[in-house]
Amino acid sequence: MEPTSIIKLTPDQLQASRGKYVSYAYDLSPQDPFKLFQKTAAYQGQRSFWQTNDGQQTLIGLLPLKQFYNCSIEKIQAFQMNFRANWLNLTPINGQSPRLLGGFAFNLKDQPTSVWHRLENGYFMLPQILFILSAKKAQVVLTTISKANLAVQLQHLQAQIKVILEQKPITEVAQPIKGEELAVTKWLALVKRSVAQIKIGEMKKVVLARQLKVTGEKAFNSATILGRLINQQANTYHFLVEDGETFFIGATPERLIQGTGEKFATASVAGSIGRGQTTIEDIKLGNQLLNDAKNQYEHQIVVDRIKQSLKPFVQTVEVGPAQLLKNHDIQHIYHPIMGKRLPNKSLLSVVKALHPTPALGGEPRATAIAWLASEEEVGRGMYGGPIGWLDLIHDEGEFAVGLRSGVFHQNAGYLYAGCGIVAASVPEKERAETRLKFQPMLRGISDQWILK
Repeated sequence: MEPTSIIKLTPDQLQASRGKYVSYAYDLSPQDPFKLFQKTAAYQGQRSFWQTNDGQQTLIGLLPLKQFYNCSIEKIQAFQMNFRANWLNLTPINGQSPRLLGGFAFNLKDQPTSVWHRLENGYFMLPQILFILSAKKAQVVLTTISKANLAVQLQHLQAQIKVILEQKPITEVAQPIKGEELAVTKWLALVKRSVAQIKIGEMKKVVLARQLKVTGEKAFNSATILGRLINQQANTYHFLVEDGETFFIGATPERLIQGTGEKFATASVAGSIGRGQTTIEDIKLGNQLLNDAKNQYEHQIVVDRIKQSLKPFVQTVEVGPAQLLKNHDIQHIYHPIMGKRLPNKSLLSVVKALHPTPALGGEPRATAIAWLASEEEVGRGMYGGPIGWLDLIHDEGEFAVGLRSGVFHQNAGYLYAGCGIVAASVPEKERAETRLKFQPMLRGISDQWILK
């Protein structure tokens, strides 16, 4: 049984904490990450979930102490500085500190789209209850703003954790859905116009996204979809942010940036092909991707831009060998890219420098982003934006790119998929690639779907 009354504060702690942000961290017995998330059903609409692509670390945030909408890098950086200056760690021996969970919009200048509701321009939460889980260890960080009854505040949060841990995991069967690809004719025409712009030298590459609408008989359940994605999509980051009845969820293969005290690590993921039905067919398709001129060219554009963007933040940019990143439905060309972190270089400054990479925006970046903002009829919201977490004190964290994802509100959802357009692109082939990229989320939602 987990401890229930361990929180004791000294008079000095109470005096020092008055009016400040305070955190209290302690260990739990090991927890199964998804089963623990299922136990938090009472907090639906107030949760965030993040899991690394190897499944070795999971963060679950509940009960926002602070919420941030319309998020710019500068807005979050300003809060980080303020928090550091007004924070007291009541359990320094534990070593854990508060973290923001959430993500940024793809482009704050995108066309507006109502399907995202308040999540449209990015969203972060500072959770009052943060579970930090690994294969062998579980910890919880309680964060609040100190008042006269601080011990009671913390004990109230701890009592909620006790209730959560005593719950039985709640499961729900996935419902059949109907799907409809939106604005296909207009999107194919945009591919043609984009190719024409590339051929006259306006751009080298641009990444176009489109939507697939899904509907069910009843409201979609975020935990049901999350569990299916975890079970189905290996080698991907699993993420979820909720805001009332709206949630953004996905299983993305692409890291944007990981920042530790010693290094920054990113990756180039570009070029796509399906998986084979047999091992031999799968290897053949992988080799075809690695040797395809169009995909090699598209991928090299991404590698070159990431190297250039990362260079000011590390001692030396190191690029690993090309390899294949294999997910359930699709495989990509992948290069790990990293470097030793230079002093006084913040994680969010690297996020700003990298996003969007040519894998999500295009090259040259400014030209491609301007083209997307003017030509794409529907805004991307948080699709394709940086999503992850930030340690407010140690400036460590990790952000992935919000791909293979969708936004849901009640019984309607909008899935997004994109593809890189270069001079050799053929519209119908690009549509086929996006259809392939819709598959992970379709399967994550349901075993039964009908597409228009």
